[in-house]
Amino acid sequence: MRFVTIVQASAFVPVWLRVLLLMAAGAKVWGAGIYSGCYFGSKDVTMGLGTFVNRGVLFDGTAPITLGRQVAVGHRVQFVTSTHEIGPSSGRGGRVVDRPIVIGDGCWIGAGAIILPGVTVGEGCVVGAGAVVTRDCEPNGLYAGSPARRVRDLDSAPSVR
Repeated sequence: MRFVTIVQASAFVPVWLRVLLLMAAGAKVWGAGIYSGCYFGSKDVTMGLGTFVNRGVLFDGTAPITLGRQVAVGHRVQFVTSTHEIGPSSGRGGRVVDRPIVIGDGCWIGAGAIILPGVTVGEGCVVGAGAVVTRDCEPNGLYAGSPARRVRDLDSAPSVR
């Protein structure tokens, strides 16, 4: 996976080839648009049809990361799936704990947001730029801040096209 991560991250690799390289390594990303500079820590990443991932996104990958359909991910978002238990005073970074991340259909994750281990972002949510998401987000809400909190409700009606 390391070789694929290095090659696919290049700005010289077109989006379609990047997706094929990641799929060849075992990621389930068919139908997604993934731009340059992204780091994939493992192949345990799934993206739904129509998902867009902008430049410089980190997929930690110590646990599964699932992005639904039509998810928009801004520049330099971090999906961090590992943390530590609090250890004794001689070493507070205790045992490593890995927890999956799930992003529901239709979400928009703003630039620079950090999604922490074990978080589920419900469908139709917007996570504001720079937000630090430490807890699950209920569907159709705008979440912002550090730690992120629900700022307002969003319309849950599908758009007419």
